Amino acid sequence: MKAGTASVDITPRVGIIPQGHSGAVPAREVLAPLEVRCIVFEDGDDTVAIVTLDLIGTPREMTQRIRDRVAETCGIPAQGILVASSHTHCGPPTILLGGLSPDAKYLQSVEDAVVTAVLSASRELQGVTLGCSGGSVCFNVNRRLPGENIDGSRGVEMQANYGGVVDRRSRVLRVDTESGEPFAVLFHYSCHPTTMGGGAGYISPDYPGLARTAIEAELGCPALFLPGCFGNVRPRLLNEEGAFRSATVQELRSVAKQLADSVIRTTRGLQTVSSGGLACRTGEVAVPFGEPMPPHVLEKYASSDSEDVDAVAMRAWAQGVQSMIREDRLPECVTSEMQFLGIGPLAMVTIPGEPVQEIGHAIEADLHGRLDFSEIWPCGYSNDMIGYLCTAGHHEEGGYEPNAYPYFMKPLPFANEESVLLEGAQRLLSEW
Repeated sequence: MKAGTASVDITPRVGIIPQGHSGAVPAREVLAPLEVRCIVFEDGDDTVAIVTLDLIGTPREMTQRIRDRVAETCGIPAQGILVASSHTHCGPPTILLGGLSPDAKYLQSVEDAVVTAVLSASRELQGVTLGCSGGSVCFNVNRRLPGENIDGSRGVEMQANYGGVVDRRSRVLRVDTESGEPFAVLFHYSCHPTTMGGGAGYISPDYPGLARTAIEAELGCPALFLPGCFGNVRPRLLNEEGAFRSATVQELRSVAKQLADSVIRTTRGLQTVSSGGLACRTGEVAVPFGEPMPPHVLEKYASSDSEDVDAVAMRAWAQGVQSMIREDRLPECVTSEMQFLGIGPLAMVTIPGEPVQEIGHAIEADLHGRLDFSEIWPCGYSNDMIGYLCTAGHHEEGGYEPNAYPYFMKPLPFANEESVLLEGAQRLLSEW
């Protein structure tokens, strides 16, 4: 096995409005740079590339453009190129979300940076050994707290649910040179990068980027963050009333240090071995839509006279849905993709949006009985960003995640996501 790494700065100009939080203000300062990071693996005739971005997400069309250019420039097959976003909420708009739209020139600069990074990495390949292991970090918490509405019906608040599903594993793929020196570290964790809110005025990669910097300073090699399935999981930072709040800079650094320390401890105690074998495959998934919003609620949004950015976006969305209903052209599903990468002892399965933790656990548990890999990492926020992907139970309970589809400009809520994604993963791996 051979590998090469590279990075390119993609920090936008100060003054952009960060995407992901309602009430975000123009960024007045860069707390830490945003970057493209990539690692290319080669084993004989097989090559794969993992690209990580300090962005909220990338649409499938952008991922496809990146793959086409990388395939043409570097000869890496499109199905072997993974584009994963950290999902920071303190970066520039890169997807259609809320009232913010991406800047085409910035997206082009990101695509150029990815091609540059992959080309550079593929030119600097050297022999490596691999090893997988993990530790734990406890700053994440489930953010769906079930309760009862005034009328006695079930409801869900966005508050800390200490009994809710969460994944506190910090997972590591150590890549060493043939002489035994650290060459690169891939680390995987499951927590929304919403430590700091968009109202803080910073451009920042949030905890993944700050943890990455600390890991690199200690181990002397590049580090790359891979996102877990944290659609309903976020940092445990609360105000006196128990509501989630934005971190101070000091608190953000503390959260990042907790993850970095765990990754560093794991990496130092991990032995690598010569590992062969690269595998890659992509497959389409069709995530079905459910029923439309009640007509009276749609009309409320469609007739709003507020000029708030979010209200303007919701008005346009509601009017568009009303038009689809009148013209009988509501879509049945969203088509996207899932991807499988096998790298020595590690298997990665990607999910094209914001999957809740339960879906990640279900996919991992199912595949452990089908695959002979030391580690299986379900990675959300990869290759596409179609919105929140929830369980049937979440749709029944309600709350933010299953009802956030208008912010992603989807006309209808999703339905049956967990089964569709589990079946999609099974189809991907039917040959292994």
